[in-house]
Amino acid sequence: MLYLLQVNVGLILFYALYKLVCTRDTFFRSRRFILIVSLVLPFILPFIDVREWLESRDRMIMLTHFDYSAVLPEIVVGSEAVETGNRVFVLSEWIGYLYLAGVVALLVRLAVQAFSLYRLIVRMPEKEINGVCVKCLNDPSGPFSFFGWIFMNPAAVKEDEISEILTHEMAHVKQHHSVDVLLAEMVSICCWMNPFAWLLKREVRLNLEFLADRKVMEAGFATKSYQYHLLGLAYNHKYGLSNNFNFSHLKQRIIMMNKKKSNAAGHIKYALFVLPAFALLVAGNISCSQDASQTEDAKEEVVAPVSPEAKEAPADSTAKEEVFMVAEQMPEFPGGMKELLKFLQDNLKYPENAMKNNVQGRVIVQFVVEKDGTLTEFKVARSVDPDLDAEALRVLQTMPKWKPGMQRGKIVRVKFTVPVSFKLQ
Repeated sequence: MLYLLQVNVGLILFYALYKLVCTRDTFFRSRRFILIVSLVLPFILPFIDVREWLESRDRMIMLTHFDYSAVLPEIVVGSEAVETGNRVFVLSEWIGYLYLAGVVALLVRLAVQAFSLYRLIVRMPEKEINGVCVKCLNDPSGPFSFFGWIFMNPAAVKEDEISEILTHEMAHVKQHHSVDVLLAEMVSICCWMNPFAWLLKREVRLNLEFLADRKVMEAGFATKSYQYHLLGLAYNHKYGLSNNFNFSHLKQRIIMMNKKKSNAAGHIKYALFVLPAFALLVAGNISCSQDASQTEDAKEEVVAPVSPEAKEAPADSTAKEEVFMVAEQMPEFPGGMKELLKFLQDNLKYPENAMKNNVQGRVIVQFVVEKDGTLTEFKVARSVDPDLDAEALRVLQTMPKWKPGMQRGKIVRVKFTVPVSFKLQ
């Protein structure tokens, strides 16, 4: 879920940058490249770790010291504790099921569209028109193409429109526009809950039409005549994966056809994509470390009582081991999140003294899951009351060993944060 969050934030950022930087010029080929980058890069960035590179540069060291420890679901202690905890877990489960259901439904839709195109390819007769092989349709659907196939109903198209249509569709075929369409389709399926994924998909299709329209103009066809033909071909299109001649947003296409070509020097602005992409890389995907100075600062916080011998042992073994705030494979409580919530709800008790004094609030406890699964370095990051702090620490310290976290195939230490809310009726 963290990975999906990073991907979706990346899609939002790149869509905003595309609309800000790229939509006012006529650099359609450059736009195509930027759109492909916008679709692919958000899925790659979460796997790139630049922390070590940043730490080698003094001016950037501060960027690597934010506290991004993984936060577990809030545990509520009180008369409604079990009900609230179960409700949080069930809600998160259902959100996951809803997401997967949407992905499956859209994949089925994609398969149906692909099968419909396959049937057309197999069943429709082929005819050579103006030196181009065309699959001849029987229904009134408008001209369209899919990879190397062009589909058209010759009887439904005027003689003076055929050459324009074939030039347009051949541009889609020769420039492999179906690859872009399929890529955008897969991204919108993976991120179907994100409206910006669908907006990017629309921009991909629109830009491909700009490219094909330009090819018609470069072939010497009259602009005005071609535009009137576009307006006249008002067919319903049934094949979602294809590049269709009468694509929507005709007004935008006509505006672009009439627009003067942008100066080549304007390509410089596309370099603006580099800085935001790097910012996304730094902000979203740095595995932050914890150094000695942070340990010294932490001494002033409330720390769980530990014997001198136990404290010294971990100190020797982990002094030079970094603590990951987010790992590729996060540590896991035996039995998973559901069992962890049940364990905490079964063992946490509201302190009598705090209950008498009507004390309530949220205690935030942090701990480190070591390489062998043991839990160390318990501390109260946010204190409410000594009795509440002590109870939260007491129960968390009794947790069994966890399954350790993994980063790049290696077992690592990972820091966790648990908010425990004590509430009275």
